[in-house]
Amino acid sequence: MAVAGGRSKRLQRGTLSRGLIVGTALRILDEDGPDALTFQRLGKELSSSATAVYRHFASRDHIMVAVAEELDRISLEGYEPHESWTESLRDLAIRAWNTALDHPAAAALCMGRVTRGVHELRAVDAVLEAFHRGGWRGREAVLHYQAFSNFILSMASNNAWRLVNQRFGAEVNWVQEYQPADPDAYPYAEAAKEHLRSVDMTEVFHRQTDILLAALEAEAATLPRD
Repeated sequence: MAVAGGRSKRLQRGTLSRGLIVGTALRILDEDGPDALTFQRLGKELSSSATAVYRHFASRDHIMVAVAEELDRISLEGYEPHESWTESLRDLAIRAWNTALDHPAAAALCMGRVTRGVHELRAVDAVLEAFHRGGWRGREAVLHYQAFSNFILSMASNNAWRLVNQRFGAEVNWVQEYQPADPDAYPYAEAAKEHLRSVDMTEVFHRQTDILLAALEAEAATLPRD
């Protein structure tokens, strides 16, 4: 579906497709960031015209929904449920995080958007399956699915924005570096300052996921079994 690296050759008439447009849009976002994705740029990359792209997508927002669906497809590629429901959730979480690392501009713009597409439905079903196996049913299962998904996707998209800002030159300071006039007034921050400055966000994500899964396991142990 996605276009391989490099510029597209001139398309033969009638060969432009939604899949080709989405793949090209994802590549533009990867290479040049969120502001680069326009109908004019897509037309140029596809050796076509903006009007031809409009025939497949009525707006940039419609393209973003399709890109979000493509991110779901990428995340789920090769996924199979694990014997342990917690390992299934961990795998799904890491897949979303890694997809956002590989495609930060796209993830920053649209990860977490509702697409109502088949790949989003696959992701929803996979998370609900894990919670079902953990012992949750009905409304409680849906609440846990929503809480888990919102947490993972917000972490991944927030980090994606950080990467986009770093790469494309936004003047945003993402490093926790503090030099108070009176360090003694903040003894714990002062003692931890080297670690605060150099913390790796992927390591933070794994730690947060561990904490969340440990809490879910503890709750699951209290649930009645069918």
